Amino acid sequence: MGALEPNALKRGRRPSGAEKLVAVVSDAASEAVINSFVVDLGIASSHVACGALDDAVAIMSALKESPRYLIVDVSDSSMPISDLQRLSETVDPSVCVVVIGERNDVGLFRSLLHLGVQDYLVKPLTVELLRRAIASTDPNVSSRMGKVLSFVGTRGGVGVTTIATALARHLADKTRRRIAYVDLDPYGGTAASMLGIASNNGLMEMLRNPHRLDQQLINQALVAQSDRLFVLASEFPLNDDFALRPGALTELVALLKRNYHYILLDLPERAGGLVDEAFNASAMIHVVADHSVQSTREAARLCRFAEGRDSEPSVQVLLNESRQSVTGRVNSADFVTALARGSICSLPYEPQMLALAENLGEPLAEAQRSPFAAEIVTLANAITGGEVAVTARQPWYRRLLPNRGAR
Repeated sequence: MGALEPNALKRGRRPSGAEKLVAVVSDAASEAVINSFVVDLGIASSHVACGALDDAVAIMSALKESPRYLIVDVSDSSMPISDLQRLSETVDPSVCVVVIGERNDVGLFRSLLHLGVQDYLVKPLTVELLRRAIASTDPNVSSRMGKVLSFVGTRGGVGVTTIATALARHLADKTRRRIAYVDLDPYGGTAASMLGIASNNGLMEMLRNPHRLDQQLINQALVAQSDRLFVLASEFPLNDDFALRPGALTELVALLKRNYHYILLDLPERAGGLVDEAFNASAMIHVVADHSVQSTREAARLCRFAEGRDSEPSVQVLLNESRQSVTGRVNSADFVTALARGSICSLPYEPQMLALAENLGEPLAEAQRSPFAAEIVTLANAITGGEVAVTARQPWYRRLLPNRGAR
């Protein structure tokens, strides 16, 4: 769709999905300036239209490929920060966001910078103002970076991949975040099977060719589970040794953070260089344990190991009832006392539902029907801050129609 087609939203048009620039503004004068800017810079594909922030949310939710630049107008918004937080749920970290408005407010400007906005321009808008805000911006540098979540188990079979894949599905499907799931078991983890996709050697391609790391290579290596969930895994030959070059995982994660809201690292071991790099890159570390004495002991060691990072990540213990409860196992109260922690999330024993979902590669049952799924929702809310999910699949104009009630 060309940039010289004004009022595209009002005529019911939609972006093609390959725009380099998307702009939604509240007045025709700003729209004309942005159209002139697009022509001056020779931007081949763009979408410029009059509308509100709700229209920008709907457009960004529907796009499968993110633009490089997004311009939005907060002039008509009574709560611009709250509205932009809603919009941020649909915008990839790699997008350069410029906000325009009518208030020359330093406090607002600082709040916008905190949200990751590139610049705030006060009307009247000019081509030169846009040129300074966008044309000189390095597209490879963004203050909005994704968050890394690590999952590590105290022993085999405690349910690390079960929990992490369920969380990844929820974040992608319900909150509409872009998720990169990295299964770091080099010899073939179970994440791909649990997510219902075929694995490849994409992870090995990344880690064994570190000098070739770029976004194009990452896009080729990732396997799409949906339009929001992408998986990086491998099946390294069982008779070969796996050697990780120091810093390779750190470089990979840094690139993923530019294009995904959350990067989930599924760790196969409890120590070594792989785990050390993963922990250093993580904003949140989840230690998964069960009700055994061994697991309780290892959970305490892992928490101390995780909390010794200079980055000071948030550490959460997930106590998973992965086996049927029997007499003689460590109960929840004793587990909490042994770890001396107040923030421990317990996940219930639900073998039939989990086995069915795992074997078929399907999502868990709805939270209303599954206590385990309900805890996954609670865990996701703790990670996202309990923000309201964006109803991306519903057209924006449906909210203007009268409520016909339940059928």
